Amino acid sequence: MEAAITFISLFATIFGISYYFLYTRNKERLAMIESGADASLFQAPKLNRKRHPVYSVALVLGMMAMGIGLGIIFAVLFDHSIELKNGNEEAFYFSGIFIFGGLGLVSSFLTLRWLDKKDEEK
Repeated sequence: MEAAITFISLFATIFGISYYFLYTRNKERLAMIESGADASLFQAPKLNRKRHPVYSVALVLGMMAMGIGLGIIFAVLFDHSIELKNGNEEAFYFSGIFIFGGLGLVSSFLTLRWLDKKDEEK
């Protein structure tokens, strides 16, 4: 019962903060429009990946983490499907992590290269 109350209060807090933020942002924007401000102030500037390399790092780290997670899942499934007599189960985990982590890095490189070509076409 205590866990349910905790989750309900957590989600109520998140909802309350989100609602308050959106409500006050809407009021602020309405006040700015009423005072004669241009509506283009509310649009965020378009961010270019070349100016913000954080997006590239986030993509690489995210795809590598997904690859490592897939490697661990692969190793667990492979380990449970094949019974080894020599007890070398750790090799499955290390090889799965490195193989899928490497595939994640390669896929992030290919994705970044594709995004760079897409940016150059514009």
